[in-house]
Amino acid sequence: MTNVKKPAISGLPLVLGILLTASSRAPADDANEHAGHDAAMFGSAELSPQLTLHGFSDVTFTLARASGGGRADSTSSGAALGQFDLYFVSRLENNLSFLGETVFELGPSGETGVDVERVFIKYTWSDQLRLAVGRTHTALGYWNEAFHHGTLLQPTVERPEALKFEDDGGILPVHSVGLELSGEARSGDWSLAYVGNVANGRGPRRDIVQGGSDLNRDKAVGVKLTLAREREGRIALGPALYRDLIPADPTTPGRGGEIEEVVPGAHLHCRDRHAELLVEAYGIRHHDRLTARTFQHRTGYAVVILRAPRWKPYLGIEAIDFAPGDPFYAPDDADLDRLTAGLRFDLNPFNAVKFEFRHDRRGGGTTDAFMVQTAFTF
Repeated sequence: MTNVKKPAISGLPLVLGILLTASSRAPADDANEHAGHDAAMFGSAELSPQLTLHGFSDVTFTLARASGGGRADSTSSGAALGQFDLYFVSRLENNLSFLGETVFELGPSGETGVDVERVFIKYTWSDQLRLAVGRTHTALGYWNEAFHHGTLLQPTVERPEALKFEDDGGILPVHSVGLELSGEARSGDWSLAYVGNVANGRGPRRDIVQGGSDLNRDKAVGVKLTLAREREGRIALGPALYRDLIPADPTTPGRGGEIEEVVPGAHLHCRDRHAELLVEAYGIRHHDRLTARTFQHRTGYAVVILRAPRWKPYLGIEAIDFAPGDPFYAPDDADLDRLTAGLRFDLNPFNAVKFEFRHDRRGGGTTDAFMVQTAFTF
């Protein structure tokens, strides 16, 4: 009996010792193994992705009054939670980077929607040549590329009506899925920048951005040029042109044919120590191939901002002139004339409060709205 028990008793410390030794060595071994996988995938630790995550959101309080047939929707009076915007940037190599922007937002009935607003990889060979592949903001003018989904970035409470995002009622194609080529050449105080898009284009309705496929072989093509001069201040201006073939929508009455779309535009941006001016204008030409009818729409805005250190008063005007009968925009759209006056106060680089009064003439009536917004990043 004694001879049988001795091996079991003497073997227990040996087993425990083996287990403790293995567990104490496992983290180091795992780390070395993962390091080996990382080195094989990225070449070295110095070249592993460097991911940065930021976020944006806002809360807006609105008091609105409509008269004479003016519009006052369900969010016109009360508090509204803005988009919860997650903004990812990753440096993969010196000339290779990734950007992703995903937005969570509440719908009119309280449901939560998730939209991948931007996602692309960018190759940078030089200042003169960059290529982005994925979903980007279309090169239309100044606002759409300078101010993205975080309302903290823009001077006003909302984007100009025509440049609102597709699912918010905008009338311009502000997102593109495809290729974007860009670059800039400099000579002294002067620079010439270009941005070009080749993409899937619009869907059969204006709130659809074709990201998974394209319903026709025709691709949307856009190009924007910006000539700029920078000294004490900056002045930049240039033209833009966008062309697409919108697919037919047999499920919607009057939308049985494809629509040729051409959008010429121009932008102006001026800035010095005391003030900033933003101006954009667009024409939208739609030709219905089924009915052979042509529709010409016009839109534009102008905003002037006084540049005090923290207080920034601003004034803005914008207009949309629809040609009646266009099946792509009908039946809900009506001409718009808007006057905006506001005051932005930057509490710090991460939070701004905006006070804004807006007077709209639309649909034969008027709407007056007073808004207070706190916009922030985190």
